[in-house]
Amino acid sequence: MRIAITGGTGFLGRHLIGHLIDQGHEVTAWYRTLAASMPESTHVHWVEGELGNLTQAEHLVAGADAVIHAGLFRGGDSFMDSGDDPLKYWHRNATGSLQLLDAAERSGVKKFIFISSGTVHDTVLSDRPLDETHPLLPSTLYGACKASIETVVHHYGASGKLVAANLRPPSIYGVAQPISQSRWYDLVAGICAGRSVDARGGGKAVHAHDVAKAALLLLNHDESIAGETYNCCDRMISDFEVAGIAKRLADSPSEITGPAKTAKNQIVTEKIRALGMQFGDTELLEQTIAELVAAIRSADR
Repeated sequence: MRIAITGGTGFLGRHLIGHLIDQGHEVTAWYRTLAASMPESTHVHWVEGELGNLTQAEHLVAGADAVIHAGLFRGGDSFMDSGDDPLKYWHRNATGSLQLLDAAERSGVKKFIFISSGTVHDTVLSDRPLDETHPLLPSTLYGACKASIETVVHHYGASGKLVAANLRPPSIYGVAQPISQSRWYDLVAGICAGRSVDARGGGKAVHAHDVAKAALLLLNHDESIAGETYNCCDRMISDFEVAGIAKRLADSPSEITGPAKTAKNQIVTEKIRALGMQFGDTELLEQTIAELVAAIRSADR
């Protein structure tokens, strides 16, 4: 397939591009600013573009078989920071996503996958499971924007305009570029240095490679995914567990204080697992921490 991607220069975007290329697909991806760290391959075509520009959206999707929409206009330094201009933030992200969907439909794109976020469920109701039917109750503008885009994607899919679906991961982890931006970097660095660490945090998480695998799984599925939403969560990962793995791999004398954080609510993932999705679980977590330990030790030499 020829797959168009927004957010290709970001952390998740790099994993998406790498997985798609490994599986034999051609990729066209947006960039805002050319960077040396952008994935390079004869199978990747980079085009300048960003959300909120209809002409650039049309250029991105032209000739594509499918779209994976993982991009975000940031209002501040953090991806969840909407900044001091909420109207601009909303227009660029929500309206910009609608422009992208419209351009994809008019261009004859077959499938469209939107990468949403678990922040659509900042408030969790205690009387029901946290599955795809749970009401969308965000507490941030970032989450509200993701929730609203989900409803527009549902409209395009349910109305038959486009085979469009939502993929909803919680916190995404993996080795980043630069590696110091990786989740748990400071925690693992402290372990490698033999320092005592406080490991009381944690959250529900999924590896970026698993998100990429799930996105391609949906693209390869039949039209029954149209208008659907799929939770994409591996499991709860506590900082205490991460610190313990790092301590063992680094053979560190560090003292780890806890307790290990547990999840108040479990994200139900049977829907995407029923399509054949298998998450990396502890094996992928250990592999990631081993990469962090190796990189930190190499930098210290």
